This record gives sequence, structure tokens and C-alpha cells, in this order.
Amino acid sequence: MRSFWARIPLASRLVLDFGMLVAMILLIDPRASGIALHEWVGIVIAPVLIFHLTLNWPWIVQVMRKLVRRLPLETRINSVLNSLLFVVMVIAIVSGVLISQEALPWMGFNVTGSSTWRGIHEVSSNFVLIIIGAHLAMQWQWIVRTVRRVAGMPAQRRNVRVEEVSQ
Repeated sequence: MRSFWARIPLASRLVLDFGMLVAMILLIDPRASGIALHEWVGIVIAPVLIFHLTLNWPWIVQVMRKLVRRLPLETRINSVLNSLLFVVMVIAIVSGVLISQEALPWMGFNVTGSSTWRGIHEVSSNFVLIIIGAHLAMQWQWIVRTVRRVAGMPAQRRNVRVEEVSQ
């Protein structure tokens, strides 16, 4: 019997991933979106990321178990990249909470963000954007295949060059 997570339709997974991408775009520049929206999106994305990791946990466990064995270079790089993304994302979220100017005070929590935490937040957030770009690039074939499958489009055929054989 398939696990609960394995039964979540592919289209739902794709929507979740797209939603996270939109959220990350909103988080890029707090001056453009406003500090309040920036903070609330940052707070909301934390449980969404946990859900995303839980959803993909079987793959994570499978790859981690196989890391000691011979895996394709792309899979190893993807695994290291995803682990690094997780660590840097946690740092960005925690430091963002610690420098909150709108969301946490609105909830009754007074935080005094130091310049050190602000610097950590800026650096980790920039690294998150870089790593997400690499993550998207490495997952691009899956994204295209999944969008085609969800949209009911036939699988894209590769251009195979057939050379004529002269007799």
C-alpha cells in the first residue's frame, strides 16, 4: 500500500512547488513588496517547506542511503545542493524572525534585531536565491516532464538523427 504522501497527485506537488517559487520571488526584495508582506510570507513559507520536505522524504532517505554507494554525479550534486539549501534556508528563516519589525510585534512578541542578525539574514537570503536557482536548473527536466504530464501533453520526443544507409 502506498503511503499517504505517495498518493498526493503530481499536479498538487507541482502547484506546491510553484507556490514556493512565487513566495521566494516575493521575498527577494522587501523594499518592493513591503516589509510586512515580506515577513508574513517568510513566516508562512516555513511550514510549507516542512511539508515539501515531508512529501519528498522517501526520495531524501533513498538518496542518503545510497550516498555511500556509487551514484550518478548529478544525483550526488543534487543531494548536497538540497542539504545546503535546507541549512541556509533555516538560517534565513530564523534570522528573519529575529529581526522582525512587523509580524512578530503584531503578534505581541517584541524582538530587537541586531545588526549581526540582519547581516546573517541578508547573506543567507542571498545564498538561498543562488541555491534555488541551481536547484531549479537541476530539476528542470522533471519540471518540464511533470507539466507536460499534468497538462495531458504527449511526452516530448528527442530528436534522433537517423542516418541513411546506402546500399
